[in-house]
Amino acid sequence: MGTRTAGRLLSCICAIAVVPSVQAQSRAGHFDDIGRIACAEGAERYLPGDYYFCAANKALQSGNAGKAREMYEESAGWGDKRAMFNLGLLLVRGDDFPRDEPLGLAWLALAAERPKNVLHREVLAGAWKAATPETRAAADALWNRMKLQYADRFVLARAQQRYERETRQLRFALQRDPSMRIQIGGVQGAQGGNRAIQLLDEAAAETILRPLPGAQGEVNVGAPETVRDPEKPQTP
Repeated sequence: MGTRTAGRLLSCICAIAVVPSVQAQSRAGHFDDIGRIACAEGAERYLPGDYYFCAANKALQSGNAGKAREMYEESAGWGDKRAMFNLGLLLVRGDDFPRDEPLGLAWLALAAERPKNVLHREVLAGAWKAATPETRAAADALWNRMKLQYADRFVLARAQQRYERETRQLRFALQRDPSMRIQIGGVQGAQGGNRAIQLLDEAAAETILRPLPGAQGEVNVGAPETVRDPEKPQTP
């Protein structure tokens, strides 16, 4: 798809809804619940999008905007639309990050990719309406480049590959010892093996598979007979 056509698609998304301005979601209270969030270090191995989004929120709360931005970008690289939305909102408004309206709009457009994300689309529409033609053109150009890295069809397939690879050894170990218990770092208490994998699968199905274009059902890679390390491992 050429740049011109893709740019028109972005404009169509922005026309879906109009809010007075991006300030429709006020900063007050935006991160009020972060103090109650515990980022489970062990989850990074299986669901990095969730983990890095949580870590970014924690960093932002502690005043480390540079680290927060890095963690949001890492989370976005695994398909987390919340991370893309926060990046866009903070950049458009100049909260905590230096203001960069075109880049912020591009992140908001990526966050609004899924039709069910109504709030993301409304905020994008308000910010788009308030932007100048020059800013919109710059945002279009950025979005057309960034979607090749952050659109669902790329990042969710990568996240699913990571999840299947990292849980394969758990499933193999559970096949050998059905009574084993699994402890995920940062989460209190070990779970029975089957229950732990069930919880991971449910979380992965919600965050990876259901939004994945063309994918249906649940994440389930079964119980592999063997686990082999490829000669040249490819890490997504």
